[in-house]
Amino acid sequence: MTPNYFFVRASVLAFAVYAMALSPGAAQTAKTIFCFTDGTKVGAERFETKDGKFLLYVPGAASPLEYPATKVCSVNVDPCNCVPAPQLPPNSGPAPISAAAQFGIHGSNTIGERLMPSLIEAYARKAYGAAPVTKLGKPEEMEITLVNGSAAKAVIDFQSHGSGTAAKGLAEGKAQIGMASRQLKQQEADLLKQTLNIDAYAQENEHVLALDGLAVIVNPQNPVRKLTLEQIGRVFAGQITNWRDVGGADLPIVLYRRDDKSGTFDTFKSLVLDPLNLKISPEAKKFESSELLVEGAGKDPGGIGFIALPYVGKGNRALDIDSACGLTSSATRFAVKSEEYPLARRLFLYTAGTPSVAEASNILRFALSDDAQPIIADNEFVSLAIEFQPPQAQQDWAKSVQDKPTLGLGTDKTIPSTPLRGFAQAMTHMRRTTMEFRFRHASADLDNRALQDIERLARYLTAPENSRRKFLLVGFADSDGGWATNDDLAARRAESVARLLVQQNVSVPRANIKSLSYLAPVACNDDDAGKAKNRRVEVWIE
Repeated sequence: MTPNYFFVRASVLAFAVYAMALSPGAAQTAKTIFCFTDGTKVGAERFETKDGKFLLYVPGAASPLEYPATKVCSVNVDPCNCVPAPQLPPNSGPAPISAAAQFGIHGSNTIGERLMPSLIEAYARKAYGAAPVTKLGKPEEMEITLVNGSAAKAVIDFQSHGSGTAAKGLAEGKAQIGMASRQLKQQEADLLKQTLNIDAYAQENEHVLALDGLAVIVNPQNPVRKLTLEQIGRVFAGQITNWRDVGGADLPIVLYRRDDKSGTFDTFKSLVLDPLNLKISPEAKKFESSELLVEGAGKDPGGIGFIALPYVGKGNRALDIDSACGLTSSATRFAVKSEEYPLARRLFLYTAGTPSVAEASNILRFALSDDAQPIIADNEFVSLAIEFQPPQAQQDWAKSVQDKPTLGLGTDKTIPSTPLRGFAQAMTHMRRTTMEFRFRHASADLDNRALQDIERLARYLTAPENSRRKFLLVGFADSDGGWATNDDLAARRAESVARLLVQQNVSVPRANIKSLSYLAPVACNDDDAGKAKNRRVEVWIE
């Protein structure tokens, strides 16, 4: 094996700067100095990595400067040092590839572009005290080598060609972990059943990695405050072209969108366009950079764009999502984490049980751990860490429920006064959390995210600083049927969560289990998806 297999300078650098590129707040506010093999030096206010290239945003430039990764020899090294990597003497350096475990991680570009590589790097640093060595290959492919001192521990065939390749990689035995920015389709699950004899949707095979959400933004002075998903879809498909048609000024609508390779576009397409069988308008202005899109849409009186949540409020305003039943949802991290927000989705990792390669199993365990949650957030996704609803937002929500208790339920529903008073009282001293446990379709069993969250909640409640805090498990139901029947169903849902917490050594007194039947829906009850969101157990903590 030649020494430069492990020490390809450009590929090592490309991976090393992932951590710098991940956090806009950290790496991209200060100037970053790039040194090139021809001796030149460029200072960038921010940068991105894409298709084996660096995109450098320099002061005064309208568009980023593009450089192949092979031309970059160091970052933030003063003075610049572009001396070639030294040749290693015989019998030194990492162990031969054949001595290391080899496995694949294939699937979603949304997960694979930055999130999963950064999780692998964090795992490697924690486990071995060193960043992995990466060799760039074809577009959306790279070889990641985990090293421990001079030994190669594992070589990962990393491919992010899309969610549709996750099940295929598992079925063909080429991947130990499949990445998917949606739940596997039934035909993909059937493939895994036929080839591996596994249930893809079982807890040991389907793992929720993170949540993804986006906002639809406009100029702050735009009088339009909210749109339905259908209106948003028709706007971006070019079917609605003037703001007056959605209650705004007589002004042409100007569309701002991310490029086709963006995970943000993938989310928008999946959640807005595809359900309506619509295509994005060719008139939409396309951006590789989120920052440039935000700047353009925010300054344009007729502009509208879609963007990841961290960019909301940066010279723009996010539209609320309206619904047919009168419920309105805002683009907040809490609404995405609790999965009440319509423009939110789960990101998954799939396996065939516990991965047979130890390093793959260790990476999976780390990616789902509490230690991984800050890394997920740094990558502009929404982590699964427990979070409280902001006080003012909770007050507004509680007041809305008390003022209009039948909102979202229909005019034929009634709310008894006693539980409504109990709800109002609890809202004065309890805080809603992002822990909203939901159930499998047509089942009383918790879904896989809920089963993961049980363990996360148990760790939180048994931590010394939280062990004496009162908490409530509050069951809710959809609006099919009467109050009493749903009150019983909601109570049983809360009891099922309590039983699982007890198995995790959490004490759950009977007084901690409450039911509010079909009060306070978080989605319309007019379809299966909305009803499923309302069949939930919330966790409120003192």
